[in-house]
Amino acid sequence: MFEWLVVLKVIGVLTATLWCLCWCRAWWHSRQYIDIPINLSPEEGNLGALPPLSVLIPACNEAASIESTALGLLEQTYSDLQLILINDRSTDETGAIIDRLAAENEKITAIHIDVLPDGWLGKVHALHVATEQATGEWLLYTDADVHFEPNALVELMQFAQAHEIDHLAGLPRMKPSGVLLEIAIAAFYTSSMFFVSAKRVANVDDPLAVGVGALNLVRASALKQTKGFEWLKMETIDDVGLGLMMKRGGGRAMVARAGEQISLEWYQNITEMAGGLEKNSPGLTKYSLLRATGLLAILPVTVFGFVCTFCLPLISLAAVWAATILFPVLFMSTFSRQSSLSRMSFFLFPVGLAMLWFIFARALLLLWSRGGVQWRGTQYGIEQLRSGQRLDL
Repeated sequence: MFEWLVVLKVIGVLTATLWCLCWCRAWWHSRQYIDIPINLSPEEGNLGALPPLSVLIPACNEAASIESTALGLLEQTYSDLQLILINDRSTDETGAIIDRLAAENEKITAIHIDVLPDGWLGKVHALHVATEQATGEWLLYTDADVHFEPNALVELMQFAQAHEIDHLAGLPRMKPSGVLLEIAIAAFYTSSMFFVSAKRVANVDDPLAVGVGALNLVRASALKQTKGFEWLKMETIDDVGLGLMMKRGGGRAMVARAGEQISLEWYQNITEMAGGLEKNSPGLTKYSLLRATGLLAILPVTVFGFVCTFCLPLISLAAVWAATILFPVLFMSTFSRQSSLSRMSFFLFPVGLAMLWFIFARALLLLWSRGGVQWRGTQYGIEQLRSGQRLDL
């Protein structure tokens, strides 16, 4: 009995220690991210004429948001701009809205996709088709629910040119529409900070790559040196896949916070978030049942570890839990300032992590019960997804 008690105490202390170290790692990584400046100095901004830019927006049933996003981009101070709107097999009014906008403004190119070729994910195929019609020296891949302030594109381009990079992944400001959603997004942000080091992304010799679906800015000439979207045609985590493809093609990459210039209302509620992550999250397991089981076990094992801390003497228990609570308190101000999310949402990280766990578990349950991923009306088999995955997670 005594030996088991010692083992449980050790498990409890190790769990609390790892918890604190994880928060330190996430905080250290977050300090590596810089902000895309809102106002460049005359010396920084004096880069000559800005190059032609093509903005590509795939849209499948985005009638509620595509027009406001397109009009916001047309109000940009960026002069040499091409806006490509892709209607990807929509069943709502998205196609009609895109056609009307294109008829009203010559900067807009409308593309309609009615049939998805075999062996392609819908969004990747839409980006592939649109890229072939893009005329800009730089290409910005974004989504239909992203809001750009009037000078955002100018600042993005000046930032990319000033740092002499080929790929800029920008983190937009999140605008959650509810408390539960904000807590889940805060947990997602913290987890991302744990895994993604901006210094490693910027190191051309480091294999770590990153991409952001809401804001991937790439140099067209560097993109031509890659294998192209056909290489990514079955990659469900396509934004990160684009970053990987750019880096393997020799492109210089950078990830930065877009600050107040670009914002994103990622999902309307938790239910929509769960549905939206059905496609992407199973890719983290490499479609392996063993790997999925291991990842799902992390949260229960962590909870068990914290339960074990109650086997400690009262003074040691108080010290462990003080440290466990103190570390999120110390770092939540930094995370809150960087992400524009509330401090409380980061303090409630365990709640957000539990919600993400259930979302992940649901996605995996659907994956294995359906024999693949069902997305936008198309079924993709597990073997097909496994063979097409490019990310080495």
